[in-house]
Amino acid sequence: MPSDQVELTKQVKAASDIVAVVGSYINIIPAGKIFKAVCPFHADTRPSLDIDPQRQRYKCWACEAHGDVFAFTMFQEKVGFKEARAILAAKAGIKLDEQQSPQDHHRTKLLEVMRWAQSKYAYQYLEADEGAAARKYIGERKLAGKTVRDFGIGFAPITGDWLAKLALAERVPIDTLVEVGLIAPRDGSRGHYDRFRDRVMFPIKDVRGQVVGFGGRIMPNNPLAARGPKYYNSAETPLFHKSELLYGLDLARHANAGYIAVVEGYTDVMMAHQCGVPQVVATMGTALNPKHVAQLRRYAPKVVLLYDADAGGYTGVDRALEMFVSQDVELAVATLPEGLDPCDLLVRPNGIDAFKEVLTSAADALDFKLNKLLERDPVPSIETKRRITDDILGIMASAPPIPGAAAQMKRELIITRLSHRLGSKQETLWARFGELRKAHEQKERETEQKEREQRGREGRPTPTVRPDAILPTNERPRGGSKAGPAAAAERQLVELLLADSTLVPAAAARLAPEEITHSGLRRLLTELFAAQSAGMVPDLEALRERLNDRPDLFDAAQTLQFVGQQMQDREQWLTRLLKRFNEMKAEEEAKKAKELMSGASDEETIELLRRIQKTQPPKRPKNGNNGSPEDDPGQQATPAA
Repeated sequence: MPSDQVELTKQVKAASDIVAVVGSYINIIPAGKIFKAVCPFHADTRPSLDIDPQRQRYKCWACEAHGDVFAFTMFQEKVGFKEARAILAAKAGIKLDEQQSPQDHHRTKLLEVMRWAQSKYAYQYLEADEGAAARKYIGERKLAGKTVRDFGIGFAPITGDWLAKLALAERVPIDTLVEVGLIAPRDGSRGHYDRFRDRVMFPIKDVRGQVVGFGGRIMPNNPLAARGPKYYNSAETPLFHKSELLYGLDLARHANAGYIAVVEGYTDVMMAHQCGVPQVVATMGTALNPKHVAQLRRYAPKVVLLYDADAGGYTGVDRALEMFVSQDVELAVATLPEGLDPCDLLVRPNGIDAFKEVLTSAADALDFKLNKLLERDPVPSIETKRRITDDILGIMASAPPIPGAAAQMKRELIITRLSHRLGSKQETLWARFGELRKAHEQKERETEQKEREQRGREGRPTPTVRPDAILPTNERPRGGSKAGPAAAAERQLVELLLADSTLVPAAAARLAPEEITHSGLRRLLTELFAAQSAGMVPDLEALRERLNDRPDLFDAAQTLQFVGQQMQDREQWLTRLLKRFNEMKAEEEAKKAKELMSGASDEETIELLRRIQKTQPPKRPKNGNNGSPEDDPGQQATPAA
């Protein structure tokens, strides 16, 4: 039994044939050296999914879904990577290490304390006299007893140290309760106090149904209700990260409705589930973000955002449109009747049908935004059209680009729809989009430069990757020019190294990750080099463990590997690419030297000219091979996947 997690993953993968695993979920048919199937990732009408036993991968040529045996199991079972690995290990007869790592053991202790606290809160709500007011409040919301028990609702008494005293009496570790954010030390070493007091307690669970935090709703008759927050969530802890969690997802992921709706309140989610609409979740008081979308995309291809009808409810629409552009998901927006939240609507006569109608009639994010912009001026003037155009295209321009033909098609569809709705020429819209994109990139560079200078003044290290960075696309901008040589060369380098791990040592010896301008590619290269330095095989499985915080980046790495596997003569490709990086580095140094010449003395100018001459790469023979990869790999378009 291998102790190293990467080796364990490789062992499970080697024992899990992709054909057998996919065939255990869907019907497959042989087609020469591969197998084909009706794709389960989209509404396929013919066998579009290829299962390749040689490469142990699947790919749909219609919707571009792709991955390995783990990715397919994660999709079918609606679980994360570790759970998928456990499922495949059990099928293959491989016993996973039951000895927990120190980190896993500590997490288990935290979860046990959360379960203990949830049971105590639930008892106070269901059985204790102190919970009578809370039971009345929940009853007024028309939530049934079964719903309350299913969601584990509890109550925290008003006493300042009720939970802390209970923990002492039952020998529950006080320091662990502090770590999970349920109690806190008083000033002056005078014991501990409860962080939740006189509140209805909503357990917040992860996707596996484990309690990782709480949301507390203060009782309406509490004397501090007007001054304190109505809802109070757990603090950030090793278990609880509110920007990543969605209330009710552990239940909603099994709905199979084709979409998941996102609302704002805990009781809204509970009432929806009670009324037979289980495909509803809520954020933790934060706006929907890319991490949320990535989670939801695993369980449904479409996300519906439900907003209140008042003006304040539309504040997140621009953010939603940005995610619509930059995420591989269908994002729609629905509006509730004015003055009602989901819970209010659902308890009305015919409210369930009305609520379902609201969800199914949701408009996609672009149409919703356009409709709102055109509401006040159905026949817009030229200036109004210009303002609307810049509004939409500005959101597109600021959204992180995503790779693949599907992403480019989404952009083209947006431009086409804008052209149709506003009567503008597509060429004009593409040109304006290019201007806004260039302006946004320039602003980002300036901001990054200022931050770098600030870090330098403060003596702080420079990070190697922005947390929101994604891989660049190979899209062809309007006007016919190809992607810039730096982006193409960087991308091709990572494609090669992911396709052939034996090339990593040579690349690591001649290139530093800091030379890569794109942050997503830089992160991949950094992790590959780190794995090599640690004595591991620097391959995709090593990346899987190192990119736990960036599942989107790992998904992109799989695509890059697939493209790299199509390249022939990879060692020669690497030699040419490394040569190209040296040339680009020399060109950059020469450019800086030329900039310094402005205002320099004669002697300084002569010295700078010598520096420029030293940086010039040798001239290439004129009888070359006319722009083949041997000439300049950085100028070549990446092979299509």
